[in-house]
Amino acid sequence: MDCDDDFRFVYIGPKHTWTPLHSDVYCSYSWSANIVGKKRWWLLPPGEEKKLKGFSCGSPLPDLRDQTLASPGEKHSDLPRCYVFDQQPGEISFVPSGWYHQVVNMTDCVSINNNWLNACNIGLVWQHLQSQLKEVKRSCADVQSTPGWDEACQECLKAWEGWDFAEFFLLLKYIIISRWLFLTPEEVRQRLPRTTVSTSPDTKITFSQLETQVDTLFSETAEADKALLDWLIAESWSDDVWKRCLISGDSVQGVRQHDLIEAARTMKSMLGNEDVRRLSLHTRGPAAWIWKDWPVFTQS
Repeated sequence: MDCDDDFRFVYIGPKHTWTPLHSDVYCSYSWSANIVGKKRWWLLPPGEEKKLKGFSCGSPLPDLRDQTLASPGEKHSDLPRCYVFDQQPGEISFVPSGWYHQVVNMTDCVSINNNWLNACNIGLVWQHLQSQLKEVKRSCADVQSTPGWDEACQECLKAWEGWDFAEFFLLLKYIIISRWLFLTPEEVRQRLPRTTVSTSPDTKITFSQLETQVDTLFSETAEADKALLDWLIAESWSDDVWKRCLISGDSVQGVRQHDLIEAARTMKSMLGNEDVRRLSLHTRGPAAWIWKDWPVFTQS
């Protein structure tokens, strides 16, 4: 287990401690495995949080224990629909992307938790990142004419959201490489070309250096298998790809292909984004030649 992993962790809390209402980082999925004690959960389907009294962007979110809530089956209620349940020891709770939730420890509790992304929510993560950038740009629109405004907005986005467009773009390339070559994340790291400062696996490198490493491996992988690159570009336009992937006879292969193609579809959306173009994310690094052939740039 990676001790530096911010997205896999243990919660330990005494009775009556609680996690205030929130949606999970990056619009990710999460699961929580209860080891000791009992927790009470409140889960709001996407959009229901906007019905809460006192809910507004930038303000502290309300405590659901002080709110009047509707049951999940009341489809046309003006009150927020909410699932409320108790989690016992040995049970695991799953939280979908974008669901606001609040948790109270009814007893002393210990739980193991994990946040993750996959093919089924990577597009939602990209949509969320774009919406957060819009909020950033709206907040500093009065200085839009200042040179370097786009880059400054990305810095604000990173400070607010935890990452920016360049880091998300790099993640997509990392996913594509791992699924393309049937590699685990650790195996991808071992395949990355060494720089002068990364000869030791314990050496910390900059984002720019990591970007060059990943781009170099991505370029070499695509150069060695252009037929698969062409297939991937073609499949990224298909609307029913998930059906064909997941009904294939080999479930492991189907999941791998689904991850691969959904990462490519999200990449295609990024390449058509005006902010990405102004930042020139597609024109830098050893893999820049790949994006010149990507359909979004060949269409008039």
